[in-house]
Amino acid sequence: MALYVNTNISSLFSQRKMAGAINEMDVSFKRLSTGIRINSAVDDVAGLQIVNRLASQVLGLNQGNRNANDGISLTQSIEGAMEEVSTMLRRVRTLASQASNGTNSGSDRLALQEEVRALSAEVNRIATDTTFAKSKILDGSFSTTIQVGSDAMQVVSFNMKSVGGSAAVNSLTVNGGFTLSGIASVASEINNQGLTSLAAGISNISGVAIGVNDDFATKFRASSISISSTTNAQFVLAGVDSLIAVVNKKRAELGAVQNRFQSTVRNQSNTSENLSAAKSRIQDADFAAETAKLTKFQILQQASSSILLQANQRPQLALSLLN
Repeated sequence: MALYVNTNISSLFSQRKMAGAINEMDVSFKRLSTGIRINSAVDDVAGLQIVNRLASQVLGLNQGNRNANDGISLTQSIEGAMEEVSTMLRRVRTLASQASNGTNSGSDRLALQEEVRALSAEVNRIATDTTFAKSKILDGSFSTTIQVGSDAMQVVSFNMKSVGGSAAVNSLTVNGGFTLSGIASVASEINNQGLTSLAAGISNISGVAIGVNDDFATKFRASSISISSTTNAQFVLAGVDSLIAVVNKKRAELGAVQNRFQSTVRNQSNTSENLSAAKSRIQDADFAAETAKLTKFQILQQASSSILLQANQRPQLALSLLN
């Protein structure tokens, strides 16, 4: 075998192998210190693209869930206000029933009338003043779209402008929203029965027949609702259930929307979990494998270092030939 001094092939080979072992150790050190297998594109070009795409979707789903939970809070706020409206309407019904009783005097009915007017004014105030994040939600103008998905147009929309399926017929926008008169304006459509029909028997009690103009819109206004006489109390008693039905109908719609939000959160939480698992399998470092790999290259680095020392000493054999 030839003996060279200027070019030590054995040394160069050992240097290359030791450099390779050190590079692999550096990669293992990086993965073990970060817990991530793909720290840069050089580690896995395709994997990096997939991981970033999955990460974006997971972030979108998690934000969508937060948005949906905000939507739940919104619907709960609206439904809570409408529950109070329903409670006050039931109280009006009780007072109308009490005023219809013949044992009450005129002054008794006037006292009852004061509470009915106060309750009616409070219904109007709730409709006018109830807000969520400074947006009025019961005045007939509110509509919203909640971004619940991770991608564009994955939304849930609802509004407080109407009750029931027909927005054109059951609109509350032009009648002040969920004010007393606004609720009364759609009562016959929701209940499928007008006040004239509901109060058809009143003339048998009061001696005054119901007129064609005696409808929900005229009898149920905060400024004019009256139980000061038996006839008026009977009108209110006959029609107030239809107003309660309007409120309950909208509450049912809000409940359905809230259930939809909750289903969305559950579904997207499951999807986010599975996407995170897929991302983990691609991105996260396997500590057992990386530790074994690090140990392997540490041994190779030490062995290469020892061999390099011996390879560097080989040219010294030429000195023995010169002697």
